[in-house]
Amino acid sequence: MKKIILSLLTIVAALTVVVGATYGVFSDSKSITGNTFATGTVELTLNKSAGKPFSVTNAYPGYSTGWEYMDIYNTGSLEFEAQISFSKTSGSDPLWNKLWITLESAGGDGTCNTDDWGEWMIYDGYVKNYPSSRVVSDTAYYHLANESDGSGPPDNIIVGWTERVCQKLMLHSSAGNGAMGQSVTFDETVTAKSDND
Repeated sequence: MKKIILSLLTIVAALTVVVGATYGVFSDSKSITGNTFATGTVELTLNKSAGKPFSVTNAYPGYSTGWEYMDIYNTGSLEFEAQISFSKTSGSDPLWNKLWITLESAGGDGTCNTDDWGEWMIYDGYVKNYPSSRVVSDTAYYHLANESDGSGPPDNIIVGWTERVCQKLMLHSSAGNGAMGQSVTFDETVTAKSDND
């Protein structure tokens, strides 16, 4: 039995050598050289009016700042969507809970609250309730947005272009004695995200 198995293995090995030796292969190849893959940059610059950051003293219920603005300027190499968020960093909760902010796009003339074409309300409510997922670069707000690849709704700030967001901060008239003599500090953060739609 061992001799039969050994004979079969010898025959299979010999056939393998014969079959491998009887087939020739023609071939050709070409190369596409110099392939490169690079990423772009998402970078924003914030320019602001003289009253920003807000620095308010001796406020009272119903007190409001004047209009201030910040420009979200696209200084990178990719279009981006811009979002704003607010976060309390220290101070009084009763005061924080009564801070009210109005945000609107500057519109066609770039000036805050002149009711010109393209000037739209972005948000008008308590700072603590501001929806940080809201995209402020949107066709609803005049800001020279575009969608170069034609996908999704236009909500990008184009490279080299700016979105001006006007802001007014007030202490809501319903603030009571719990907010008196208090202070609060908060951050306002602008986040740029590369186009994802």
